[in-house]
Amino acid sequence: MAGVLVVGASGFLGRAVAAELREGGHRVVGTYCSTPGPEASARFDFWMDDVGTLVGEHDVDAVVFAAAVEYGGEADTGEAATGPDFERAAERFVAGCTDRRLVYVSSAAVFDGSEGRYAEDADRSPVDEYGRRLVAMEDLVEATCRDAAILRTSYLFGFSAGRLDDRLARTREAVTAGDAVAYFTDMYKSPLAVTEAAETVRVLVESGATGVVHAPAPRTSVYEFHRDAMRALGYDASLVERDAIPEDGEFAVDRSLSSDRFESLVGFEPSGVTDALEDT
Repeated sequence: MAGVLVVGASGFLGRAVAAELREGGHRVVGTYCSTPGPEASARFDFWMDDVGTLVGEHDVDAVVFAAAVEYGGEADTGEAATGPDFERAAERFVAGCTDRRLVYVSSAAVFDGSEGRYAEDADRSPVDEYGRRLVAMEDLVEATCRDAAILRTSYLFGFSAGRLDDRLARTREAVTAGDAVAYFTDMYKSPLAVTEAAETVRVLVESGATGVVHAPAPRTSVYEFHRDAMRALGYDASLVERDAIPEDGEFAVDRSLSSDRFESLVGFEPSGVTDALEDT
């Protein structure tokens, strides 16, 4: 049994990760920034606090970073590629984990979406602030932490602590009200069930695997994702309608992921949308 600090345990992914680790027999300390929760009792502000203090105070063996701070925060100036406040906070965080096992949850947003089916060794090509922050954090983790794994996911979905993810919750709300909602048929993701993401994180915490690992869930259009999800949840999928990416827009067309190492490391293949939701 290991002691694991889960940073972001009050969030969608973090709740699922903390629960999975606890069910796996680990001693879990979960953090929150503003609102504590069943899996999150230790306050931690990425922008202001030193995670090393929590690591030492709770004597943990591993740290999981499942917070979504790369989207920005009150301290973020947004004036540079990653922002000076983000850079300082990220450096401080990674320095606090140097002598512990670290699993950092990143995203397919490190890619521009021009190719799709990205492998772990594909060149990163972020196109927005979020993606650039992810790249900066990945680089710090790889440069500073010898015992670290980076998990990239695309489009987390499903139920975490009984709560449906925000994307599908909005679609469910629309179709329940009888309103049609349209999604792109020519934009592709690799949607990963949050429970399977949590299981993957647990396996990575327990293993000695290092470097980048992709979660290669089946490549699915955004339209198919929402249609199949509504059908699996028992709602009127006919209200999910087709749309196409506008010709004059700039969009990440295909951020699907592939992997040569996921199954051998983790021990399963990610489920498709229908199977994942029908099993909940």
